[in-house]
Order: sequence, then structure tokens, then C-alpha cells
Amino acid sequence: MGLVARFSLAATLLCSLAAVDVQAGPADNTLRWASDSEPANIIPYQNTVREGVVMGYLIWDAPTYRDPATGEYKPHLAESVRMVDDTTIELRIREGVVAHNGEVVDAQDVADTVNIMLDPANRIVNFQRITWLSGAEVVDSRTVRLKMKESFGPWQEYLTNVVIMPSEYLKRVGLEGMAREPVGTGPYRVTELAPGRQTVLQRFDQYFGGAKGQPAIERLIFRRIPEANTRMAELLTGGLDWIWRVQPDQARNLRSRRNLTISSGETVRIVYMSMDAGGRTGQENNPMTDLRVRRAISHAIDRPGIVRNLVGEGANVLHTPCHPEQFGCTQEGITRYDYDPARARALLAEAGYPNGFDVSLQAYRDRSWVEAVIGQLRAVGIRARLDWVQADTFSSDVRDGKVRLNMGAWGSTSLYDVAAITSYFFKNTPNDMARDSEVAALLERGDRATDPQARIAAYTPAIRRITEQAYWLPMWTYPLTYAFNSQLEFQPSADEVPRFFLSRWKR
Repeated sequence: MGLVARFSLAATLLCSLAAVDVQAGPADNTLRWASDSEPANIIPYQNTVREGVVMGYLIWDAPTYRDPATGEYKPHLAESVRMVDDTTIELRIREGVVAHNGEVVDAQDVADTVNIMLDPANRIVNFQRITWLSGAEVVDSRTVRLKMKESFGPWQEYLTNVVIMPSEYLKRVGLEGMAREPVGTGPYRVTELAPGRQTVLQRFDQYFGGAKGQPAIERLIFRRIPEANTRMAELLTGGLDWIWRVQPDQARNLRSRRNLTISSGETVRIVYMSMDAGGRTGQENNPMTDLRVRRAISHAIDRPGIVRNLVGEGANVLHTPCHPEQFGCTQEGITRYDYDPARARALLAEAGYPNGFDVSLQAYRDRSWVEAVIGQLRAVGIRARLDWVQADTFSSDVRDGKVRLNMGAWGSTSLYDVAAITSYFFKNTPNDMARDSEVAALLERGDRATDPQARIAAYTPAIRRITEQAYWLPMWTYPLTYAFNSQLEFQPSADEVPRFFLSRWKR
């Protein structure tokens, strides 16, 4: 069964709260939602935070759209797409698309957005959205050609992430101005952006619809609420209509309540532990450069036990540096690491660390999971100390070569392709902590091939080598549990993008 089909809804009832108006959302056609993090910069090219991905779908549009239910690529800002040659994509842009500030968006806006984001001076953060392209050129007012650096197998998947901005406004205010006062063509426009407090989106009544359709809910209000218990309390008392990342114990409690719907399932996001095998933090006194140490760490973690006791429904233990349902993510011939603390201690002694060693473990989310891992590392002599940081710091420290051991999560920007995760972390990119030239070359070959079988033939040995060398410890697939007002029509999707533009209040 595919990911899309794995979501099973379990409707439950929330007890009446006489003093609280739990129908606030339906009453004013407003959806109030919260999460535990938010992007420091809302521009999709300038963040990799999941909430930033969600905002990208709401505020901006791309030439094409991937239907989460069928996986079909549909024209969106573009009314047609065709390959001119192996490295050229031609887009015919819809006529009369209007941005939130009244600008009419055409081929020039597409070309300008691509070329501005490719300018090295702009130092975009989410580089995988755009850097497979080398530039764009206008053919006529409605036709634009995107040039790839080289042939790129997953171009259809990646094109859904090339969000387009009204270029007159972008040129006038710059990226900083766009981040402060975002303007897109999407189903919702920003009416308030107050980081740390709330972001308010208003339905854009001139929206062209396209593959996303016309939104029904008039207003979306987002708030960052770091504490899970606070988010749940607000949901129960009517201050929120929708939350996610509900922990298993909270989900069990919510199932005894009225007027809530609980939905759980697996997503394409994975949890991983990465090690400085390439010695970016220095080669001297760096245990992570020793294969025996990396394998010891891999044997020290009881992944099935953590999944069973902490992570909960929808998660599965992972063995590859990619999600099994992403294109090219082979499961054959890989090296697997069972939980074996005795073997871990023996490997550490063999590597010259019979008494273990001290190391900092950097992380930014799911603290209970990280603390369980730290406890198991300490049990075999690896004295890990937690370095708890913000998501942006987590990413920048890796890029700057400051991280020896970390534990994070990656949702591949909702792209169902190995290029969006394995290549992102192992193809000699700023995020590559292994720096294995053999792996990088194989991934490059796979990314460039347009024939699916040729891509698989390149990705398979790369993934096998990554697992054999224990560059990563793939932990588990990420489950996601939502809790929301049962009057809300909301359909979860495995790509971890809540499409509020498809939701509506039941009448």
C-alpha cells in the first residue's frame, strides 16, 4: 500500500466546554493552526523548515503541481510544459494570472525569478529548489525556456517546487523586502506577518485556481507554539482548530474527547543521525572518521524499541538514506545494523576507545527521541551531551563544517525522488558530512540520467556504499498525527503538506 493510502482517520468526540466557543473557526470561516517551529525567512528559497514549505504552497505557485492523491504532474501557472531538448524546458504561462499586489504575472516574471534566485549574491538556503537550473530566457510574453545545467532525471518533480514571484515587486523591494511583505500569486495573501506572534493569510479572491482550485476558507491564522501541551490545551479550549505532531500519549488522550478528528500515518519525512566521516570538524582526535566507531554508534541505538515506545503509530525502522517510496531508493544489498550494544562496545575497543569518548550531539526537534538516543549511546560508553539549537542554526552549522554528530529530520521538500535527499546530503554539497567522491560521482550520474533504469543503476551502488560505510544511521520514517476540529474537512497527505486551500468547514 502506498503512503497516500496509509492514512486512516479515527474520528473521536470532544467533551462539551460550556464556557468556550469551540465553533469559532466555522463561525467566522477562519482556520487557526499552530506548530512548534516557523521559518526565520518566509521565502521558500530561503528556508527548509516544514512550515515554510507549507506557507510556500499557500502564498506562491509553481509552473506545475503534483497531485498528492495520484502523483500526477498537472499544469498550474503554466498551461503547458514541453521538453525542447535534453536540457531545455519550455513553459507556456497562463494568461491573466494576477499577483496579490495587482501585477499580471507572465513569462518575464518566471525568467526573472529563476535568474534572481540563481544569482550567487543572493545566497539562497533551499538551493535544491532551483540550482538544477542554469538560467531562464523569455521567448515571448507568455513563453519562457528554463535551461538546465545538464540533463536532470527528476526535472518534473523539481519543477513543482520552482515557485514564481512577481518580478517588478521583487526587483523593487529585494529579497529582504519580499521576506517582510510577501507577495505571490497563491490562493492566500499575507495580511500580517509578525514572527513569534502570528501570521495571517487572507483568501485571495482574484486567484486563478489552476490545479489547486479555489480556496473555501476565508482566513488562516498561524501561530508558533513551542510546547506540545500548550498546543493541545488550546485545541481543547477552542483557541486552535488544527494541530499536528501530536505525540502518541496525547493522541490516546484525545481519542476520548468529543468533536475532534485524529488522523495518523506515515510520511515521506525520515529521521537520521549523521556523522562527520569526512573530518570536516578536523581529522585529529575525531572518532567519527573511523568506520568502526560509526558502526558502533549504529549498533548502539535500539531503533525498534524507540519506535515502539516513543515514536508511535505510523513509523517504521529505516535502513537507507532515503524513504523507500522515493524513486531510486533501493532496499536490496544494503548493510543493516541491528541493535547490539555488546558489538558496539567491542567495535569501540577495537577502534581504540575501550572507555568510550565524549561528543556533542546536535539536534533541534523531537527532544524525547534525542534524549533516548543519548541514553543508549552512554550505555555503550559514548558520552553524548545534547546541543539543542534552532532549526536554522542546525542547518548552518552543518554547512559551515562545525558538526561532528547530529540527529535531524528531512522531508525532501516533499519530493518523491532520491535526488531530493541522498544527493542533497551526499553529492559533495555543503550538507555532505561524508565527502566520499565515489558516492558523489554515482549520485551525479544518477541525477543526470533521463532513463529511469540508468538512474537506478547509478543510485543503487551509491546507497549500498553509504550504508556499508555507515555515513548515516537512518533511524525511522516519520509518523504524523493530526488533531483538528471535526467540523473541518481536511485530508492529510503523505508529503507532509497540509493543503488548507482544499479544506472547508462542514455546513
